[in-house]
Amino acid sequence: MTIVYFVIAVLALAGAVALLWLDRQRSSVARHQRAVWGDQHEFKFRESDTKLRKVFHRATMNAPDRVAVQDVAFGHYHGAEAVVFDLAETATVIAVRRSTPSSVVVDLRHEDVLAPAEDDVELLGAMGPRVIFSNNLDVARRVCDRRMVTLANTAPSYIEVLWNEGNWVLGSMPLTTDAEHLDTALDVVRRFTDLLRVLPPIVDPQDAPDPRDPHGPIRAELADEKTESMRDKQRRARIAAAAEDAQSPDEAAPEPTRAWSAAPESAKQPSAGKPVTAPPASSTAGRRMQPMPVRRPTGGGSRAADREDGPATPPPGTGRPARPYDMPPTTSSPTDRPNRHRKD
Repeated sequence: MTIVYFVIAVLALAGAVALLWLDRQRSSVARHQRAVWGDQHEFKFRESDTKLRKVFHRATMNAPDRVAVQDVAFGHYHGAEAVVFDLAETATVIAVRRSTPSSVVVDLRHEDVLAPAEDDVELLGAMGPRVIFSNNLDVARRVCDRRMVTLANTAPSYIEVLWNEGNWVLGSMPLTTDAEHLDTALDVVRRFTDLLRVLPPIVDPQDAPDPRDPHGPIRAELADEKTESMRDKQRRARIAAAAEDAQSPDEAAPEPTRAWSAAPESAKQPSAGKPVTAPPASSTAGRRMQPMPVRRPTGGGSRAADREDGPATPPPGTGRPARPYDMPPTTSSPTDRPNRHRKD
């Protein structure tokens, strides 16, 4: 009886080994078919690639990390870089590189496919048998022209999702090794890439070129050490000057004032018939006295006076500049003037 069980175990083990070998052979044939298709487009073949999972994250690529990328064919298609690969047991993905990246995402998928799982996109509307989503509806409306409508209506239904992500435009469909389906999907993704050229590009902030090296590189990672050192020195100098101005701002110097401005308003403009008095000593203490302008009568006996900026000539015997309250009062008035037109 023991020998019978042993024979059964050996047969089961042999059957398992045979099944594993057949499965591997079937996988090898599938990989070989992808490599043959890549040779038709002068693509290179690679069995797996871990970097693609770090580049693509949206739509069909929003899959668990355990889903591996395999059967990768990459090269150039109509002058643009292209990649065709499989997500293990999930989908076949075609990616074509754009000339410039954009922060606007356009997701065009078949109406039978579930909506995107990303929270930053919103529904724009239906377009034939497909539905379009975007994170910027205003820009997406301008993209949806007649060519986009034509693409949405003529694209095969097995191309389930078309979307852009960073520098790439991608399309996904169920797992396939059919050469005709791969050729059609690659052409549809390229056309979708051309339609998305109107998306606003991402503009990276760049420093101004060095005036001593106007033809030198602008990007920091491409600049040589000498040019970069000069830019850093100028930038640090500007930052230090701004910090110094913010910490110790210069106070505006007070404008020089005349001693006469410290006097009361009544002393500045004396009323008629009241003697002019000097300003209080307490108001002028600690201030430098400046000579006051002399009020001189104009021609014709008028009471109007002209101010002069220069110091007045001191009156004899005083030894100090003349002030308005040292001048003799003017007694002339319009009524005391002789009538020049009166005949005696």
